Amino acid sequence: MFIEIARAILISVGAFYSLYLLVYATFLVISVTVGASELYKNQQMSRLHNEISHEYYFPVSIVVPGYNEEVTICDTVYSLLNLDYRLYEIVVVDDGSKDDTSKVLIEEFKMSKVRRKIKKSIRCQEEEFVYESYAYKVPVVLIRKKNGGKADALNMGINASRYPYFICMDADSMLQSDALERIVRPVLTDENLIACGGLVRIANGVVLENGKVKKYGMPKKMVTAMQVLEYERSFLASRILFDMFNGSMIISGAFGLFKKDIVIAVGGYDHGTMGEDMELVVRLHVFCRKNNIPYTIKYETEAVCWSQAPEHEGSEKTKKKVASRVVSELKQA
Repeated sequence: MFIEIARAILISVGAFYSLYLLVYATFLVISVTVGASELYKNQQMSRLHNEISHEYYFPVSIVVPGYNEEVTICDTVYSLLNLDYRLYEIVVVDDGSKDDTSKVLIEEFKMSKVRRKIKKSIRCQEEEFVYESYAYKVPVVLIRKKNGGKADALNMGINASRYPYFICMDADSMLQSDALERIVRPVLTDENLIACGGLVRIANGVVLENGKVKKYGMPKKMVTAMQVLEYERSFLASRILFDMFNGSMIISGAFGLFKKDIVIAVGGYDHGTMGEDMELVVRLHVFCRKNNIPYTIKYETEAVCWSQAPEHEGSEKTKKKVASRVVSELKQA
């Protein structure tokens, strides 16, 4: 009797996983086919110059939360200053770092302390001080606050931002020179757009100069190479498929554009979750549907953000050093 029960359980488990693998494989085939088709169409449009060409720029705030980022933060800001865009501001939020993140920024960009009261439209920790610099093509703002986590730092950046759209990104990521111009394009063609995600790619093995890819190669380590393949599959297949029926459920925290007033309406980023990027997008879907608000959440494959992947367990320090080397090459080019 016991053997027959065990055999029945094993057969049931085997049938379940066989069905699961069949469904997942079907989904992968469909997503890759749709993704390849859409990428081909975009490439053909680009070759025919059948794209929006304009001299109109609407203002965007770039919010960069950081914690203990003294190694890379200055190079990240320099890379943002090199973007091919005219009307934006850079808001760096130091989330109570224990290192000299704020100090190196203040000294490098010759920032001045200002008395600025930040309206708390979204709940977040109090600011300790605010520094600004207008010595570059766009304003650079530094806000030092009490530690509250990434979601809390993003909420502070949203509160401090001056423009109707904001971009959230990681402090150790790098935007391609045309990434900002590319990610705002959907806003110009769709008045109901409330959020737009960009393409996040692994920078390990990539050489960037002046915000452009000069050399591309796969990482030598197998773990990192597998991450590259998974990123490419996810961003160049699955997300394109979901984008076709407004089904995007996540915009990567490394690079995403949001409409400020609607994010404030839903309460900003949630402090109590590790996946604040996905949680916010799901909440935007729910809020708009419940209140019968026409909306779209898009994904722009041409807006590229490069992010460093850890090459082995516990390699966060190595990740920051590699990121610093890459963006330093970008700065010096």
